Amino acid sequence: MEKETARLLLREFSPDDFEDVHAYSSDYETVKHMMFGPNTPEQTRDYLEKQCPEERDASPRMHYNFAIQRRDTGRVIGGVSLHLNWRRDDAVLGAVLNRHETGKGFMTEAMRGILALAFEELGLHRVHAVCDVENSAIIRVMEKCGLWREGRMLRRGKARPEAKEPYFDQFGYAILKEKWQANQEETKRGGKEYEA
Repeated sequence: MEKETARLLLREFSPDDFEDVHAYSSDYETVKHMMFGPNTPEQTRDYLEKQCPEERDASPRMHYNFAIQRRDTGRVIGGVSLHLNWRRDDAVLGAVLNRHETGKGFMTEAMRGILALAFEELGLHRVHAVCDVENSAIIRVMEKCGLWREGRMLRRGKARPEAKEPYFDQFGYAILKEKWQANQEETKRGGKEYEA
């Protein structure tokens, strides 16, 4: 399965992506707000090997993990994912982007692409995500993509060992199918598209 956007290809990960994926997954500044990493080479290889045909061919499929590949360079610059719930009408959104590619609108574009997949192709009712309240970059992206902040969850995230406190607060964000559709209609009518 693939999803094309203006500048990106959202596609299945491959073991051949090791160099690009390890470049961001082993970088502390890129993953400091994530629940993984910095990865060792073995951890990155293990992750790529787990993106196996059994998961992709599962029926019903519950997990969609896509590489974010730049169409101009062919480089993998991050990942975006949907993890469906047991009813298959709601999903958790996840995303990571190489910090050297931030500020160019790539994550906004990738997130719009995965939301289009969620609502237009998978027929989901709702997509939600959580993030560190200190992660201002992903907060801006989610709000540009129309996600609504549902609330602040106190001490929900488990902090890294080097942190001063063992837990950190997270924001919860979500978007419903009807909100996504309304945003698309507004764009078609010539309304201002969400800035990249």
